[in-house]
Amino acid sequence: MHHSMKPVLLFTSALTLAAGCASTQEGPGESLKPTPADLAGGWASACTDPGNGQAFRLVFDLTQTTWALDYEAFADAACATPSLTVHIEGGYELGGASAAVPGAREGRFDFGTKTITPHNDGVAGFLAQACGREGFAAGTASDISAGCPGLGGYPVSECPSDYDVVLLDDEGKLHFGARPQDNNMCTPDKRPTAPGLPLSRR
Repeated sequence: MHHSMKPVLLFTSALTLAAGCASTQEGPGESLKPTPADLAGGWASACTDPGNGQAFRLVFDLTQTTWALDYEAFADAACATPSLTVHIEGGYELGGASAAVPGAREGRFDFGTKTITPHNDGVAGFLAQACGREGFAAGTASDISAGCPGLGGYPVSECPSDYDVVLLDDEGKLHFGARPQDNNMCTPDKRPTAPGLPLSRR
């Protein structure tokens, strides 16, 4: 983990909450996909190296009303040496069809819990600088719901949800939206306009 780490990587998910319930909002004669039942289960991305030598993996667990994400960052391109894990969970609700991403639905993913766990002392020190406070310890999850500016993490009080898109492609891979550079998906007008990394069932 280096100080040059791309801040947006830490919250690449979608996605990435408060309890909500799934809604169908189906129009006449159509059945919107994916449905909450389609999403339920475990999903994961491949080990992804964005080219800075610090790879990451996204691991999701979804029910028909809740989502949980572990964003796992690694100090190497092979995802062998973990550096930190961001955990986010909450409720979600699906809406109508996306006008920007063919075949996708709009979604709102609420932030109920946001924590970060450094996996060594060096990363703990980096987080103290990035988040502007002390108290990070290797192997211990710390609440970051108040935000972490250096990692692109907005306070939950200012950004209680991500407004996203959800796509299930023809190969059965799940995609949330491609996150913007400023990591701001806090309002409906910030919803992504392209699909992000493919996630496979695990």
